[in-house]
Amino acid sequence: MYINLLWHMLVQVLIVVFLVVAIAGLGVGLGLILSREKTTQLFHTLNRWVSTRHALKAVEIPYETERITHQYQRWLAAGFVLGGLFASFVLATSVDVTALSRVLVERRFVPFLAVVLDSARWFLIVGSAAGVVIGAMLLFYPNAEIALEKFANQWVSSRRIARTGDDMHMTLDTLVEAHPTPAGWVISCTSAAGVLCAIFMLVRYY
Repeated sequence: MYINLLWHMLVQVLIVVFLVVAIAGLGVGLGLILSREKTTQLFHTLNRWVSTRHALKAVEIPYETERITHQYQRWLAAGFVLGGLFASFVLATSVDVTALSRVLVERRFVPFLAVVLDSARWFLIVGSAAGVVIGAMLLFYPNAEIALEKFANQWVSSRRIARTGDDMHMTLDTLVEAHPTPAGWVISCTSAAGVLCAIFMLVRYY
């Protein structure tokens, strides 16, 4: 029952998104046919370049925290163990996802939200159990924790990975600007077909 309801809602959301995109495409196509200068100007306004390298510059700065964590290693380990045990116990015994769903949403959406909340609850329980394991390792096997830090603390340059994201590819825009009327007709026809298809699917599902 829950899976069927979840699937039904997901299909409806996808159809609505498809309808919105198709309507937007129809507007663009009609704009290219009726007023290509204003539509082209709108394209130029929307096509703004945003540098990912400048946006990611702050996260490239390394911060040294190992000295503090090693200085208070046993206190940190005890916090991981106690916090993980307490969180796991509370999440497993005191959280009623069905009752919480009834408080938050209407009756017909209760099963869907209950599945979402139950999945989130088990995700948090697994995370809390992992915290207990890490805390126990810090307490009883500090050398293993140091070896794990050496393996895990590897610097990865996000700016280097996202370097190609700064390149602008305007081939399609150039082609549409060179042939606005044919492109407008193609976009309008395909978008109109998409709108009719989305409306038909919405009527069928509702």
